[in-house]
Amino acid sequence: MVEEIVHHTLYTGWRELKEFPGKGEVKVLREESNRGAKTMVVRIPAGGQILPHNHLGVVQHFVIEGQYETQGKTFETGSYHLFPKNAEVTNISTNNGVTIMMIYDPVEEGH
Repeated sequence: MVEEIVHHTLYTGWRELKEFPGKGEVKVLREESNRGAKTMVVRIPAGGQILPHNHLGVVQHFVIEGQYETQGKTFETGSYHLFPKNAEVTNISTNNGVTIMMIYDPVEEGH
């Protein structure tokens, strides 16, 4: 059972991004380690990138501020991007910086 979680992110510090390859900062809002579920806000600086990697489960991106490019597409403020399970994520880059809410859905057992 998931319990209620409340975060006031204005008062939460950023920490170094270690969840996947690339340079940036993160604020973890929810983490269910046993199921791989996570919600976090990721900030990638101007000229930064997230290097290619893959996901076992579904991952959702909502661009809070800025924009990023991947697979020849641009995702700007207000854009939503869903990566299906087992997705191979290509390079994600940003010219001017981007802040993304990332939601990792729980990974089903046996997958």
